Amino acid sequence: MKYLTVVKNDQESKKVEEKIREKINLEYSKESPDYVIAIGGDGTIIQASHSYPNAIIFGVHTGHLGFYANYDVDKLDELINDINSNTFETLDIEYISCEVIDKNNNVLLLGEALNEVTILTPLRTLILDVNIDGKHFETFRGTGLCVSTTFGSTGYNKSLHGAVVDTSLDAFQLTEIAGINSNVYRTLASPLVLSKNRVIELVNSNNMEKAYITVDFLAKEISDFKAIRIKSSNDKIKMAYHEYEDHLKRIKRAFLK
Repeated sequence: MKYLTVVKNDQESKKVEEKIREKINLEYSKESPDYVIAIGGDGTIIQASHSYPNAIIFGVHTGHLGFYANYDVDKLDELINDINSNTFETLDIEYISCEVIDKNNNVLLLGEALNEVTILTPLRTLILDVNIDGKHFETFRGTGLCVSTTFGSTGYNKSLHGAVVDTSLDAFQLTEIAGINSNVYRTLASPLVLSKNRVIELVNSNNMEKAYITVDFLAKEISDFKAIRIKSSNDKIKMAYHEYEDHLKRIKRAFLK
């Protein structure tokens, strides 16, 4: 078995990496690691999951929130022993996928997200028909839309006043970004929590020339598109743990203490 470290660029995280690498008995490999130790915050873990989707991720929390991390700096010996003796457990976390459908009905997979997918037009009003399972739900006008996973519900989605969702639910969420609501333009104007079996299509019925899409930390500009399709993915990332902390305890630790 081989391992690799992905480290946030701060002194504490670098010191943690140094201690870990002194004591792990496995071969260190940048090419094809079986285990990736992500040291930092949730951003570091999400970066590691995109770069090494087939590896088992060990998240070490040295950042501010740490919803994905299952180890902290006080339990490094536990982490090292789990890796050396292969005694850890794993949790599967599903991605959501984002596909772009062009004017010729070609489908391009734009990426998969652990936290969220957003579509934005910051310089003009975004107008999209929101279809759910192939049926028209509403026409959105505003700055953008955010589709978040249950784990991602505590991230950007929460800052948009979206719901914080229990990660034990098989669901994802659609939240507006500065929606326009008046007697003329009406939308739900509320976060919408959907079963993971639903499919969201954001249809460019107004022939908008371009928009910006983010898939977690990755941002791309798209143009001349017909629709954007967002749905649960069959792909999963494996997160390692020794003793799993309940999600409600993580929420309390992050926001209520």
